[in-house]
Amino acid sequence: MKIVQLTKNDWVIFMSAEEDYADKHFDQVVNKTEHLLEHYPNQVDVNFLKAKALMKLKRAAEAQQILIEFRDEMSQNSKRVAQMIQMSLENSCFMFARELNSMISSDYEAKILAAENQYRTVNSAKLIEQAKQFAHIGSLGVCNQVKGVEDARKLPLSEYLLAAKTVLSDPFLWQVTKTQVLLELVAVQVSDQVTLNWLDKQNYHIQLTRLKPVNQYASLTTVFQIIEARYTASDPIKLQLLEGELVTQSNYIYPFFDKVISDPQYWVKATIAQSFGDTIAANTESERAMLKWLATIHQAEGQMNMM
Repeated sequence: MKIVQLTKNDWVIFMSAEEDYADKHFDQVVNKTEHLLEHYPNQVDVNFLKAKALMKLKRAAEAQQILIEFRDEMSQNSKRVAQMIQMSLENSCFMFARELNSMISSDYEAKILAAENQYRTVNSAKLIEQAKQFAHIGSLGVCNQVKGVEDARKLPLSEYLLAAKTVLSDPFLWQVTKTQVLLELVAVQVSDQVTLNWLDKQNYHIQLTRLKPVNQYASLTTVFQIIEARYTASDPIKLQLLEGELVTQSNYIYPFFDKVISDPQYWVKATIAQSFGDTIAANTESERAMLKWLATIHQAEGQMNMM
Protein backbone atom coordinates (compact mmCIF):
# COMPACT_ATOMS: atom_id res chain seq x y z
CA MET A 1 0.00 0.00 0.00
CA LYS A 2 1.48 3.31 -1.10
CA ILE A 3 1.57 5.88 1.70
CA VAL A 4 1.45 9.55 0.61
CA GLN A 5 2.88 12.14 2.99
CA LEU A 6 0.81 15.17 3.92
CA THR A 7 1.60 18.56 2.43
CA LYS A 8 2.57 21.34 4.82
CA ASN A 9 -0.94 22.84 4.80
CA ASP A 10 -2.59 19.47 5.32
CA TRP A 11 -0.18 18.70 8.13
CA VAL A 12 -1.49 21.84 9.87
CA ILE A 13 -5.02 20.45 9.52
CA PHE A 14 -3.89 17.15 10.98
CA MET A 15 -2.21 18.85 13.94
CA SER A 16 -5.41 20.81 14.51
CA ALA A 17 -7.36 17.54 14.51
CA GLU A 18 -4.98 16.14 17.13
CA GLU A 19 -5.58 19.21 19.28
CA ASP A 20 -9.32 18.69 18.88
CA TYR A 21 -8.88 15.12 20.06
CA ALA A 22 -6.99 16.28 23.14
CA ASP A 23 -9.78 18.80 23.81
CA LYS A 24 -12.41 16.04 23.35
CA HIS A 25 -13.96 17.63 20.26
CA PHE A 26 -14.33 14.25 18.61
CA ASP A 27 -16.87 15.27 15.95
CA GLN A 28 -14.40 17.89 14.74
CA VAL A 29 -11.68 15.25 14.61
CA VAL A 30 -13.83 13.04 12.39
CA ASN A 31 -14.71 15.95 10.11
CA LYS A 32 -11.08 17.00 9.67
CA THR A 33 -9.71 13.50 9.19
CA GLU A 34 -12.41 12.68 6.65
CA HIS A 35 -11.43 15.81 4.74
CA LEU A 36 -7.80 14.69 4.72
CA LEU A 37 -8.71 11.13 3.75
CA GLU A 38 -10.38 12.40 0.59
CA HIS A 39 -6.84 13.20 -0.59
CA TYR A 40 -4.84 10.65 1.44
CA PRO A 41 -7.07 7.57 1.85
CA ASN A 42 -4.16 5.36 2.93
CA GLN A 43 -2.43 7.77 5.32
CA VAL A 44 -1.90 5.71 8.46
CA ASP A 45 -1.72 8.50 11.06
CA VAL A 46 -4.90 10.12 9.76
CA ASN A 47 -6.79 6.84 9.71
CA PHE A 48 -5.66 5.97 13.22
CA LEU A 49 -6.70 9.35 14.59
CA LYS A 50 -10.10 8.94 12.96
CA ALA A 51 -10.46 5.46 14.49
CA LYS A 52 -9.67 6.81 17.96
CA ALA A 53 -12.25 9.58 17.56
CA LEU A 54 -14.88 7.13 16.33
CA MET A 55 -14.29 5.01 19.43
CA LYS A 56 -14.95 8.03 21.64
CA LEU A 57 -18.16 8.69 19.69
CA LYS A 58 -19.33 5.11 20.35
CA ARG A 59 -19.00 4.23 16.66
CA ALA A 60 -17.03 1.13 17.51
CA ALA A 61 -17.77 -0.93 14.40
CA GLU A 62 -16.45 1.80 12.10
CA ALA A 63 -13.36 2.26 14.25
CA GLN A 64 -12.64 -1.46 14.31
CA GLN A 65 -12.97 -1.74 10.55
CA ILE A 66 -10.25 0.89 10.14
CA LEU A 67 -7.97 -1.06 12.47
CA ILE A 68 -8.60 -4.25 10.52
CA GLU A 69 -8.06 -2.62 7.13
CA PHE A 70 -4.78 -0.96 8.14
CA ARG A 71 -3.55 -3.58 10.61
CA ASP A 72 -0.18 -4.23 8.98
CA GLU A 73 0.64 -0.56 8.41
CA MET A 74 -0.50 0.60 11.84
CA SER A 75 1.30 -2.19 13.67
CA GLN A 76 4.71 -0.86 12.60
CA ASN A 77 4.54 1.33 15.71
CA SER A 78 4.55 -0.70 18.94
CA LYS A 79 3.00 2.11 21.00
CA ARG A 80 0.18 2.33 18.49
CA VAL A 81 -0.31 -1.45 18.63
CA ALA A 82 -0.90 -1.25 22.37
CA GLN A 83 -3.70 1.24 21.72
CA MET A 84 -5.09 -0.94 18.93
CA ILE A 85 -5.20 -3.93 21.27
CA GLN A 86 -7.00 -1.89 23.91
CA MET A 87 -9.53 -0.62 21.37
CA SER A 88 -10.09 -4.13 20.04
CA LEU A 89 -10.67 -5.49 23.54
CA GLU A 90 -13.17 -2.71 24.20
CA ASN A 91 -14.92 -3.83 21.00
CA SER A 92 -14.77 -7.49 22.09
CA CYS A 93 -12.65 -8.38 19.04
CA PHE A 94 -10.49 -10.88 20.88
CA MET A 95 -8.94 -12.83 18.02
CA PHE A 96 -7.96 -9.62 16.26
CA ALA A 97 -6.35 -8.41 19.49
CA ARG A 98 -4.38 -11.65 19.58
CA GLU A 99 -3.27 -11.13 15.98
CA LEU A 100 -1.84 -7.78 17.02
CA ASN A 101 -0.22 -9.24 20.11
CA SER A 102 1.60 -11.84 18.00
CA MET A 103 3.13 -9.10 15.84
CA ILE A 104 5.04 -7.25 18.56
CA SER A 105 7.69 -8.02 21.16
CA SER A 106 5.60 -6.83 24.10
CA ASP A 107 3.16 -9.37 25.50
CA TYR A 108 -0.42 -8.40 26.28
CA GLU A 109 -1.55 -12.01 26.76
CA ALA A 110 -2.57 -11.50 30.39
CA LYS A 111 -4.60 -8.43 29.52
CA ILE A 112 -6.35 -10.25 26.67
CA LEU A 113 -7.10 -13.25 28.89
CA ALA A 114 -8.60 -10.98 31.53
CA ALA A 115 -10.82 -9.29 28.95
CA GLU A 116 -11.91 -12.67 27.56
CA ASN A 117 -12.80 -13.95 31.02
CA GLN A 118 -14.75 -10.80 31.78
CA TYR A 119 -16.68 -11.21 28.52
CA ARG A 120 -17.50 -14.83 29.41
CA THR A 121 -18.84 -13.76 32.78
CA VAL A 122 -21.04 -10.98 31.46
CA ASN A 123 -22.11 -12.47 28.12
CA SER A 124 -22.18 -16.24 28.68
CA ALA A 125 -25.45 -16.90 26.80
CA LYS A 126 -24.45 -14.64 23.92
CA LEU A 127 -21.03 -16.27 23.71
CA ILE A 128 -22.52 -19.76 23.51
CA GLU A 129 -24.70 -18.62 20.61
CA GLN A 130 -21.78 -16.90 18.83
CA ALA A 131 -19.63 -20.01 19.08
CA LYS A 132 -22.49 -22.21 17.90
CA GLN A 133 -23.05 -20.02 14.85
CA PHE A 134 -19.37 -20.24 13.95
CA ALA A 135 -19.21 -24.01 14.44
CA HIS A 136 -22.16 -24.49 12.08
CA ILE A 137 -21.04 -21.98 9.48
CA GLY A 138 -21.23 -24.69 6.82
CA SER A 139 -25.02 -24.36 6.76
CA LEU A 140 -24.64 -20.86 5.30
CA GLY A 141 -24.12 -19.72 1.74
CA VAL A 142 -20.68 -18.63 0.58
CA CYS A 143 -21.16 -14.90 1.19
CA ASN A 144 -22.49 -15.52 4.67
CA GLN A 145 -19.60 -17.89 5.37
CA VAL A 146 -17.18 -15.06 4.60
CA LYS A 147 -19.08 -12.78 6.98
CA GLY A 148 -19.25 -15.54 9.58
CA VAL A 149 -15.49 -16.03 9.54
CA GLU A 150 -15.00 -12.30 10.03
CA ASP A 151 -17.56 -12.15 12.85
CA ALA A 152 -15.83 -15.08 14.57
CA ARG A 153 -12.74 -12.94 15.13
CA LYS A 154 -14.68 -11.43 18.01
CA LEU A 155 -14.64 -14.73 19.91
CA PRO A 156 -12.26 -15.47 22.77
CA LEU A 157 -9.54 -17.92 21.77
CA SER A 158 -10.86 -21.00 23.59
CA GLU A 159 -14.31 -20.71 22.03
CA TYR A 160 -12.85 -19.89 18.62
CA LEU A 161 -10.54 -22.90 18.66
CA LEU A 162 -13.26 -25.32 19.76
CA ALA A 163 -15.63 -24.15 17.03
CA ALA A 164 -12.80 -24.02 14.48
CA LYS A 165 -12.10 -27.71 15.00
CA THR A 166 -15.67 -28.46 13.94
CA VAL A 167 -15.36 -26.14 10.94
CA LEU A 168 -12.08 -27.63 9.73
CA SER A 169 -13.31 -31.23 9.90
CA ASP A 170 -16.56 -30.54 8.04
CA PRO A 171 -16.35 -32.45 4.70
CA PHE A 172 -19.08 -30.30 3.12
CA LEU A 173 -17.71 -26.87 4.00
CA TRP A 174 -16.18 -24.58 1.37
CA GLN A 175 -12.43 -25.15 1.36
CA VAL A 176 -11.65 -21.44 1.21
CA THR A 177 -13.48 -20.93 4.49
CA LYS A 178 -11.37 -23.63 6.11
CA THR A 179 -8.22 -21.97 4.81
CA GLN A 180 -9.19 -18.63 6.31
CA VAL A 181 -9.85 -20.29 9.67
CA LEU A 182 -6.50 -22.09 9.55
CA LEU A 183 -4.70 -18.86 8.72
CA GLU A 184 -6.39 -17.13 11.64
CA LEU A 185 -5.12 -19.83 14.00
CA VAL A 186 -1.64 -19.43 12.52
CA ALA A 187 -1.82 -15.65 12.90
CA VAL A 188 -2.52 -15.88 16.63
CA GLN A 189 0.14 -18.59 17.08
CA VAL A 190 -2.06 -21.32 18.53
CA SER A 191 -0.26 -24.42 19.75
CA ASP A 192 -2.71 -27.26 19.19
CA GLN A 193 -3.62 -30.03 16.77
CA VAL A 194 -6.60 -29.96 14.42
CA THR A 195 -8.12 -32.35 11.90
CA LEU A 196 -8.49 -30.83 8.44
CA ASN A 197 -10.82 -32.36 5.87
CA TRP A 198 -8.96 -31.05 2.85
CA LEU A 199 -9.54 -30.53 -0.87
CA ASP A 200 -9.06 -34.24 -1.63
CA LYS A 201 -11.74 -35.11 0.97
CA GLN A 202 -9.13 -36.83 3.14
CA ASN A 203 -8.58 -36.04 6.82
CA TYR A 204 -5.19 -34.70 7.90
CA HIS A 205 -4.06 -34.30 11.49
CA ILE A 206 -2.16 -31.03 11.60
CA GLN A 207 0.03 -29.54 14.31
CA LEU A 208 -0.68 -25.82 13.99
CA THR A 209 2.81 -24.77 15.05
CA ARG A 210 4.17 -26.41 11.88
CA LEU A 211 2.08 -24.22 9.61
CA LYS A 212 3.27 -20.95 8.08
CA PRO A 213 1.65 -17.89 6.51
CA VAL A 214 0.91 -18.34 2.82
CA ASN A 215 3.80 -16.17 1.66
CA GLN A 216 6.37 -18.38 3.40
CA TYR A 217 5.82 -21.49 1.26
CA ALA A 218 8.64 -21.67 -1.28
CA SER A 219 6.73 -23.56 -3.97
CA LEU A 220 4.04 -20.87 -4.09
CA THR A 221 6.37 -17.89 -3.86
CA THR A 222 8.44 -19.36 -6.69
CA VAL A 223 5.34 -19.49 -8.87
CA PHE A 224 4.63 -15.82 -8.17
CA GLN A 225 8.24 -14.92 -8.93
CA ILE A 226 8.08 -16.72 -12.28
CA ILE A 227 5.01 -14.87 -13.51
CA GLU A 228 6.27 -11.54 -12.16
CA ALA A 229 9.55 -11.96 -14.04
CA ARG A 230 7.66 -12.89 -17.18
CA TYR A 231 4.89 -10.29 -17.24
CA THR A 232 5.69 -7.30 -15.00
CA ALA A 233 7.15 -5.29 -17.86
CA SER A 234 5.55 -6.93 -20.90
CA ASP A 235 1.93 -7.44 -19.86
CA PRO A 236 0.88 -6.04 -16.45
CA ILE A 237 -2.79 -6.80 -17.13
CA LYS A 238 -2.08 -10.49 -17.69
CA LEU A 239 0.12 -10.42 -14.59
CA GLN A 240 -2.77 -9.08 -12.52
CA LEU A 241 -5.13 -11.75 -13.85
CA LEU A 242 -2.67 -14.55 -13.15
CA GLU A 243 -1.87 -13.27 -9.67
CA GLY A 244 -5.59 -13.30 -8.92
CA GLU A 245 -5.81 -16.88 -10.14
CA LEU A 246 -2.85 -17.91 -7.98
CA VAL A 247 -4.46 -16.35 -4.92
CA THR A 248 -7.61 -18.33 -5.65
CA GLN A 249 -5.56 -21.51 -5.99
CA SER A 250 -3.73 -20.86 -2.74
CA ASN A 251 -7.03 -20.59 -0.88
CA TYR A 252 -7.87 -24.13 -1.97
CA ILE A 253 -4.56 -25.91 -1.52
CA TYR A 254 -3.21 -24.36 1.71
CA PRO A 255 -1.22 -25.71 3.51
CA PHE A 256 -0.13 -28.46 1.10
CA PHE A 257 1.61 -26.33 -1.52
CA ASP A 258 4.63 -28.61 -1.79
CA LYS A 259 2.36 -31.64 -2.20
CA VAL A 260 0.47 -29.98 -5.07
CA ILE A 261 3.07 -27.77 -6.81
CA SER A 262 5.85 -30.28 -7.42
CA ASP A 263 7.22 -28.28 -10.37
CA PRO A 264 6.60 -24.49 -10.20
CA GLN A 265 7.61 -23.95 -13.84
CA TYR A 266 5.05 -26.47 -15.08
CA TRP A 267 2.43 -25.16 -12.67
CA VAL A 268 2.81 -21.71 -14.19
CA LYS A 269 2.49 -23.08 -17.73
CA ALA A 270 -0.59 -25.09 -16.79
CA THR A 271 -2.20 -22.15 -14.99
CA ILE A 272 -1.63 -19.88 -17.98
CA ALA A 273 -3.06 -22.50 -20.33
CA GLN A 274 -6.13 -23.03 -18.17
CA SER A 275 -6.69 -19.30 -17.65
CA PHE A 276 -6.66 -18.48 -21.36
CA GLY A 277 -8.41 -21.53 -22.79
CA ASP A 278 -5.36 -23.41 -24.06
CA THR A 279 -4.28 -27.00 -23.47
CA ILE A 280 -0.97 -28.32 -22.21
CA ALA A 281 0.56 -31.77 -22.48
CA ALA A 282 1.46 -33.79 -19.39
CA ASN A 283 4.48 -35.98 -20.04
CA THR A 284 5.28 -37.20 -16.54
CA GLU A 285 3.35 -38.56 -13.58
CA SER A 286 4.13 -35.37 -11.68
CA GLU A 287 2.71 -33.20 -14.46
CA ARG A 288 -0.42 -35.35 -14.72
CA ALA A 289 -0.91 -35.02 -10.98
CA MET A 290 -0.66 -31.23 -11.17
CA LEU A 291 -3.26 -31.10 -13.95
CA LYS A 292 -5.56 -33.17 -11.77
CA TRP A 293 -5.09 -30.74 -8.90
CA LEU A 294 -5.91 -27.82 -11.18
CA ALA A 295 -9.03 -29.63 -12.36
CA THR A 296 -10.02 -30.29 -8.75
CA ILE A 297 -9.59 -26.61 -7.87
CA HIS A 298 -11.56 -25.58 -10.95
CA GLN A 299 -14.36 -27.98 -10.05
CA ALA A 300 -14.47 -26.77 -6.44
CA GLU A 301 -14.56 -23.14 -7.59
CA GLY A 302 -17.39 -23.96 -9.98
CA GLN A 303 -19.39 -25.58 -7.21
CA MET A 304 -18.79 -22.55 -5.01
CA ASN A 305 -20.22 -20.26 -7.69
CA MET A 306 -23.45 -22.26 -7.61
CA MET A 307 -23.84 -22.04 -3.83
